[in-house]
Amino acid sequence: MKNLFAFLGLFLAIHVGFAQTDLNYYLPKDVNYDIQIPTPKKVLGYEVGDWMVSHDQLIKYMETIAASSDRAVLVEYARSYENRPLVHLIFSSPENLAKLDQIKSEHQKLSDPTLDMNTEEMPLVVLLGYSIHGNEASGVNASLLTAYYLAAGHSKAITELLKNTIIIVDPALNPDGINRFASWVNMNKSFAKLSDPNSRVFNEVYPGGRTNHYWFDMNRDYLLLTNPESRGRVAKLQEWKPNIVTDHHEMGSNSTFFFQPGVPSRNNPLTPERNYELTKAIADYHAKHLDRIGSLYFSEEQFDDYYFGKGSSYPDINSGIGILFEQGSSRGFLRATENGILTFPFTIRNQFTATLSTLEAAKDLRKSLLDYQKEFYVTAYDQAKKDPIAGWVFGDKTDLGKTNALLTILKIHTLNIEVLTDDYTINGKTFEKGSSYFIPSTQKNYRLLKTIFERSHTFKDKTFYDVSTWNFFYSFNMPNAEILRSKKMSIPKTEELINCTQKEGRILGTQNAVAYAFRWNDYYAPKLLAAIQAKGLRTKVAADQFSFTDGDLNENFSYGTILIPAEGQALNASDLQKFLTQLAKKTGIDIYAFSTGLTPTGIDLGSNNFVNIKEPKVLMFVDGRSNNRDAGEIWHLFDQRYNMPISLVEQDRINRIDLDEYTTI
Repeated sequence: MKNLFAFLGLFLAIHVGFAQTDLNYYLPKDVNYDIQIPTPKKVLGYEVGDWMVSHDQLIKYMETIAASSDRAVLVEYARSYENRPLVHLIFSSPENLAKLDQIKSEHQKLSDPTLDMNTEEMPLVVLLGYSIHGNEASGVNASLLTAYYLAAGHSKAITELLKNTIIIVDPALNPDGINRFASWVNMNKSFAKLSDPNSRVFNEVYPGGRTNHYWFDMNRDYLLLTNPESRGRVAKLQEWKPNIVTDHHEMGSNSTFFFQPGVPSRNNPLTPERNYELTKAIADYHAKHLDRIGSLYFSEEQFDDYYFGKGSSYPDINSGIGILFEQGSSRGFLRATENGILTFPFTIRNQFTATLSTLEAAKDLRKSLLDYQKEFYVTAYDQAKKDPIAGWVFGDKTDLGKTNALLTILKIHTLNIEVLTDDYTINGKTFEKGSSYFIPSTQKNYRLLKTIFERSHTFKDKTFYDVSTWNFFYSFNMPNAEILRSKKMSIPKTEELINCTQKEGRILGTQNAVAYAFRWNDYYAPKLLAAIQAKGLRTKVAADQFSFTDGDLNENFSYGTILIPAEGQALNASDLQKFLTQLAKKTGIDIYAFSTGLTPTGIDLGSNNFVNIKEPKVLMFVDGRSNNRDAGEIWHLFDQRYNMPISLVEQDRINRIDLDEYTTI
C-alpha cells in the first residue's frame, strides 16, 4: 500500500508539474485585467497550453469575447471546405467600432493617388494572422491570449492603442488543418513528461495537419486563390488594406524564433525600399520584447519575401508591412531538442510576445506607416505611367470557363479590367469582342498587377525560399499580348468590367434532335460529361472531324467532341433536352442539337469513329510514398472542378482490393 501511495504521489507530481502554466506566465505584469471578461480557462475548462485548442473551442471563445466586451466585434468572412467559419475579431475603442465603416472608407482613400489624405488623426489598421499551417499550433493558441489581452487589459498604453488602431485578429487561418492537428495531438497526449521525438504524438499520420481539406498548402495561395479560405481572406485584405499584417508560423524544433526582415539579397525589386526600413524599425520592438522574457531569436537569415503569394509577402505588394514569425515547434506538449526541453507553453508565449511587440510598434509608428501607405500608391502610379507596357490584352474564345476563372481571381485582387467592345488585332493575333479583355498598366494597383503578369528573367540572388516567378498567363495557358507604349500605339475599344459572371450555355440548333454534341475545349467540359454519365446516359467521343449546318449555324467539330444520341437513352426526348439545357446553363458550355445524322463533311453521327465512352471509376493511391499535396490537387480537381467521384485508397491496401473494378488508377 505504501508503494501504491508513493506511485500515485509521483504521478500527481508529474501531472501537476506538466500542467502548471497559468495566465501569469504569458501576460504582461504591468496591466490590470477586467474580471468581467472571461479568461480562456473559464470558457474552455483548461489553461492555454494544457491542450491544443480545437477550432470549435476557439470560435466559442472568440464569440464569448465579442459578446462580453464593448471593444470587440466578430465578423465571419468565409467558410472552409469542412464548413468551419473563418472569422475576424475586430478590436478598437467603442467610439471607433461605432463608426467602423466610416473609418474603413477613409482608410481606403489612402490608396487613391489623386487624394491628399491627412493622416494626423487617422487610425492604423493591424491584422494579426495565426497558423495558416494547421500543425503550427503555437500561433492559434496564442490568439486566445491576444483576444483576452485586448478585451480585458487596462493600461494607458492599451487605451491609446485602441483609440488609434483597428486591430483585426484572424485567430485560425486554416480551420480544417488546425482541427486535424489538434485532434491528433490531444488523442496521443501523455500526461507523464514524454519528450521523445520518436513518439507517435510527434509524427502525424498522412496527410498531416499542415494543409487544408484538400491538402493544399494555404500559405502558397494568396495569388492564385484556389481555396475559399484564401478568397475570403484576400477580399478582406483588399477591403481593409491593413498597414501591418503578421503571419505566425513554426519551424524545426531545434531552431529558436525568427522575425523579419529576411535575407536582404532576396528582396523583391517591386517592394519599395521604405518597406524594408519600416520592417527593420518594427524588428527592434520584437527584439526588445523577446529580450525581456529571455527568449533567443534571429533575423535577416534563411527566409525571404520574394514570392508574393504568401501571408507575409502579399501585404508587401499591397502597401502594408507583412511580418513572418517562425517559432521552433514543439509539435506536441514537450519535446527534446538540441536546445533542451521545448514546451508548448513556451512556444505560445513567444508568439504572444511577438504580438505585443507588433502592437507597440503599431502604436509608436502609426503616422509613419500611414504615410508610407499613401506614398506607396503615389509612387506606384508614377511608375505605371513610365512603364513601356501600356497594358495587356487577353482572352480565349474557345475556353470561356478558363477565362472566367482568371477574371474572377483578378477581380478579387481589385485590379481594373476592361472588356473589349470591338475586335482587336495585334502582332497577327485577333482578340474578339465579348470574349477578350484589356488590363491597363496605369492603375493604382500597378505593383500587384506587374507581379502577376511580368516575365522575370534576371535575379539579384540565385537562391529563393520559394518560387521566383509566377506569370498568370502561363499558369492559365491564356492567349495574350503586351501593348507597348509608342506614338503609333493602338489601345482596344473597351468598357469597364463590373462583374465577372459566367456565360450561360445554350442548346443551339433543332428542337427535335437525333443527337447532341459539345466540344472538349472548355475547362469545364469534363464536369459536363460527368453529369451526363452520372444520369445514366450513353455518350460517345469523336475520333475524327466533322461539320454541322443548320440554318445560320455552320460549325466545325474536331477530335474529342462528345456526342449524346437521343434514342435509346434513360430519358425520353423531351426530358433529355430539358436536362441538357439545364447542364449547358450551369456549366456555361454550348450544346449543339442535330436534326439529322448526315453531316456536310467528315464522319456522320452513326459512324464507328464515334467511340462509346465508359463511365469512369477512378482510384488514386494515397499515403505511403505519395506526396499529399500532389494527391490533394488531383482530388480537388475531380471533386470541386468536375464533380466527379474519385476513390482515395491507402497504398498498403493494394493487395486487398479488386483493381478490375476501376477504369483509371
